[in-house]
Order: sequence, then C-alpha cells, then structure tokens
Amino acid sequence: MESEATILVVDPVESQRASLRETLATGGYTVHETSHPADAVAEAIHIRPHLIVLGPSLSEADETALCRAIRTGGGVTGTPILMMSSAHADSAVLAGLDAGADDYVRFDSAPQLILARVRRLIEYHKMAGLAMLDRQLVQIGRLLAGIVHEIRGPLSVIRGSAELLRLSLQDRPDDSQWVDSILRGSSLLQLRLEHLMGAVRSGPIQMQPLDVSSLLNETVDLFVRGLPPYPRRVVVKCDCPRSLQIQGDAGRLMQVFFDLLTNAYQAITGAGREGRVLVRTDCVREDDRDWVKLEVVDDGPGVPDTYLGRIFEPFFTTREGGSGYGLYLASEIIRDLGGRLGATNNPEGGACFSVLLPLDDPAA
Repeated sequence: MESEATILVVDPVESQRASLRETLATGGYTVHETSHPADAVAEAIHIRPHLIVLGPSLSEADETALCRAIRTGGGVTGTPILMMSSAHADSAVLAGLDAGADDYVRFDSAPQLILARVRRLIEYHKMAGLAMLDRQLVQIGRLLAGIVHEIRGPLSVIRGSAELLRLSLQDRPDDSQWVDSILRGSSLLQLRLEHLMGAVRSGPIQMQPLDVSSLLNETVDLFVRGLPPYPRRVVVKCDCPRSLQIQGDAGRLMQVFFDLLTNAYQAITGAGREGRVLVRTDCVREDDRDWVKLEVVDDGPGVPDTYLGRIFEPFFTTREGGSGYGLYLASEIIRDLGGRLGATNNPEGGACFSVLLPLDDPAA
C-alpha cells in the first residue's frame, strides 16, 4: 500500500468511476466519488481531499467550469487537480490547465502511470505546503522577536520597581498584596512571552531530565491563569500526582501542551457549551519499551471521523480562522523528542489527544 491519502473522483458515469476506484485502491488511496459536477466543490470542502480527479466522461465545459470553481472555492483552492483525458482534443486539455488543473493523464494509460501521476501531485503539494510553512514561520519569528524585545524592557522595569516597592511595604501587608498582584501578573506575562517565542524558536532540541508531571501542572496553572475569570465556562484540571521522568525540552513540551489545552478549550466554547478538560498521565508498555502517556481529554464535540487522520497535516484546519499548522508543529516536536502524538474520539463524547514519550530509566 502506497498511501492513505484521500481522493475525490468526479465523473457522471458509474463504470468510469468504478475503474478509477479500482486503480486508486491498489495504491492504498481512500476514494470518494460524486457523479454531479455541481456537487463537487461542496463535497471537496466536506472531505478535504488530497487530490481531485476529473474523470474522462466530463464535458470540456464541465471540466473548465469545475476547475475554476475549485480554485475559487473556500478551503480547497489549493487542492491539486488531475484531469483524466479520453478523446479530448489538445485544446480541451489546455483549457482545463488554464482554468486551474495541475496535470492530466490519459484514462487508458497503464495503472502504474496513473498512480505515478497521482503520487507526484500529492507529494508535490505536500512539499510546497511545507516550504510555505517554513517561510511563514521565519517571518513570524522575526516579527515576534522584535515584539518580545520591545516588551521585555518595560516589563523588567515593572518587575524591578514592584520588588523595591514590596520591600518598602513589608510592615503594611494590606498594601503589599497589591504589589504581589503586580508581580504575579508580570511573571505570567514573562511566561507568556517565552511560550510565544517557543512557538517559532528554531535550533536544536535542548534535552534535559524532566519531571513531566511537574511540567504539566505548571502548564495547566499557566493556562488557567490566562482564562477569562468570569464566566468560567470550562473547568481545566490536571491529574498528574505521580512523578514521571523523561528526557525532553521543557520549553517545547510546554508549547505543545499549551496548544492542546487551547484547542480543547476552543472546541468546547466554540460549540457554545460548558465543559471540562482533564490532563492526566500514565505509564504504558508498547513495542517492548516503557513510555509515559500524557493525555488531554475534553468533553467537547470531538473531531469528525473523516478528519481524524488529517488533523496533523500542515495547513489542515476545521476551525474558521485557524492557521492549520499548530497540530502539525506539535506532532513534529513530539517526533523530534522520540515520541508520538495521536488523537481519538472518546466513546462518551469529546476528543482525547495523547502523547507517548520514552520513560527515562536512570538504571539504563
């Protein structure tokens, strides 16, 4: 099996769709179909395919119109399009390419050739997306570095002045409590700045021994402090009583779990409901080794089953206004740490994002 990518086939003739379905299935692709060109864009927006294949039974007018509709359809404008030509004249192929198709192949070509074209288009689209992501992260990093630099100076002045003021108010506890609030707020802002920079920080992973339970408790505390105080619609709890040692990068791990908490919170509030987010830890044994299992569980609407296998792809998002690379970056960070990030839906409702990281065995 070559791939688990999803492909949408558009062709009004069942026998043509069946032939394409059989060919694409040998490549390991998940195939969705529609016989009506007018429904193709809506279907593509729903399933978010990696590739759209226009079958040979489409008329030249339908091919051209559909290519243009896809290129202007929200959420799928960048999806590659492969035309399956039959007896079309060169002018029809050129019209389709001009309207937005990426490539074409004759319908009667050998299955291996069709699969090669399909694979090339999907891989090229993925590489182009990653290159764009790299450019965006560089630009964002430069912008954030400047912003953080501008904020750190005044923040240091605020913290230093508050420390001096607290010393002068040691005999006035009723007044010093307000200074303590300033210091707590400035400490929170400092942590926020570090998290912001961690989202785009480049360079090698800084591996060190970590008590991941303490790290998660700190991350949850930081996250809760940043939530609106009223109304508190989402309860966030950390059930991590046991000390579990790993080798990891504290800043990057905090970034991952802060993002997972944010996603869970937004899933609940975005559905217009109250809810609960639970962070928990466990020790498991898989693949003949011991792992620390870290889970962020919510009781929100969950992830549509159609999207569960796609949410870690760059630029794939189910939320309006979402960037589509938060979960991708999180999965890359966990992979660099020697672990795995996955997602499932809970039987009782909601989603569960789980991280597996190697347990640090001092005796090893």
